[in-house]
Amino acid sequence: MSLLPVPQQPSRLQRLKQRGLTTVEYALGLLAAATVALMLLRVFNDNRFFETLFEWVVNTFTTVAGG
Repeated sequence: MSLLPVPQQPSRLQRLKQRGLTTVEYALGLLAAATVALMLLRVFNDNRFFETLFEWVVNTFTTVAGG
């Protein structure tokens, strides 16, 4: 019969490393969110995008309505 080892408490240095990694993960997440927001602003501020979308919607409704 083997005994399982008792887990040791992480040292102070290990806890600080883990906390720093979490901070980096949050920073990368915020950077990604800001990038996506800027890309969406670029797309939705482009009039050509809305014109193309509007034409597609009108054509779809016209086709469905049989006109």
